[in-house]
Amino acid sequence: MTTSRARKALAATAVTVGLATTSAAPAWSAPKLADGNGFATGGKSIDLRVASGDGTPLDPGMYQTTLPVDETSRYAAISRGEGERLEIGVLGSATWKNDAWSVSDGSQGLEIKLTTPDGETTCATSADSLSTTGAPGLLKTNVAVDPKATKRITDSGDSADACRKATSYRLEVKRTNSGDNSTPMPVQIAVVRTPKVNGEVKTPSGDVEALSTQPLDASQAMEPGAGFANATTLPSSDGGYTVEAQPGRRMFFRVHLSWGQRMSVVWEVPKNGSGYNPTQDMNLDLQVYNPALTEVTVSGSGSNTGYLFKSTSSGTDPKQLGAYTAPIDYGNADRETSGDDGVQWQAMPGWYYVALDITPSSSSDKLDDSKTIPSAVSVRVQGTANQGPAMDVAQPDPATLSTEGTSGSNPLLWGGALVLGLGAVAGLAYVLWRRERA
Repeated sequence: MTTSRARKALAATAVTVGLATTSAAPAWSAPKLADGNGFATGGKSIDLRVASGDGTPLDPGMYQTTLPVDETSRYAAISRGEGERLEIGVLGSATWKNDAWSVSDGSQGLEIKLTTPDGETTCATSADSLSTTGAPGLLKTNVAVDPKATKRITDSGDSADACRKATSYRLEVKRTNSGDNSTPMPVQIAVVRTPKVNGEVKTPSGDVEALSTQPLDASQAMEPGAGFANATTLPSSDGGYTVEAQPGRRMFFRVHLSWGQRMSVVWEVPKNGSGYNPTQDMNLDLQVYNPALTEVTVSGSGSNTGYLFKSTSSGTDPKQLGAYTAPIDYGNADRETSGDDGVQWQAMPGWYYVALDITPSSSSDKLDDSKTIPSAVSVRVQGTANQGPAMDVAQPDPATLSTEGTSGSNPLLWGGALVLGLGAVAGLAYVLWRRERA
């Protein structure tokens, strides 16, 4: 079983988060591929302000920004309604002289801190870093606030109480650098709020039943996205897809899950029967993220990481990386877990993202991206979509939460849909834009 670096930090210090829709989301913009970096950001372009008392206002939604090569703290102002959950993800792609896959010198880090507006009370902190001793990849930080203590956020005392009672917060974002080989960092930000729940919510009990991660017949080719903002949508049903994996390219897919639904995903590299021979040793990594971009990977008895070794034989045995979720349930935040806490962050409906990485197995290896690797991605979705818990706002019909082209197509808001019906035009425009590009 695996646990993300960012989620460990969040669970240790946070008061946490959720979903959203008490205000309109920012306009959606075309994803932008950062120069010399294999990570595309998207959403509304913003500049985080350097004045701590005048942070950039962020409503629920997706945002993109770039952090310069400095260690200056930058700020955003975020609010939530009383009784709502709040969850914030800030992810950056570390680069060394515009090479996202070769750590040649120094280290890079990303740190975020959520406080009360005056900065006097710290509600949550999260940090992540990469250096020459680690494989390149995303820097993942997440903070959150729950309206009451949960198993995923167990803080107690006056500070914790103050953070749970607060409805306005200051978000501090900064990067750390060691050495002179780093470059401006593209950053993806997600803000999600879960509406207040009326009444008690039953907490699921028992271990999460494993869901099959065996490959399915891959009869349809899929082109992956280059980031969360332009992740390729896969149907919320069982299916297998052929993916030509480019070494050095981070690949993204997304699947919509409603309350009560769950999924499993398996990545077969290379695709069985392809006869592919790798030209260098490579690391393989599969990660699952919730709608707030918190990593929630649960691999059970399997593995979500692996190695592909250079071979001179007629073919390489395929590696199978897999992960699955629990049924999406508001009560998962308070669920007892044995080992990995990813299930506790599978507590909101919406887009669940699958990120696939292929990187050189040694930082000294020069990336050979001259040949794509035939691979296959298989997804299973089980469970009957339901209305979820009673909330202060009306929820959309479950059928619209798992159907592309309806209100479930808006990637900016809670559950993939605006529970108040706002933003449907933005969601439809984004779908049409994707189809025109296809």
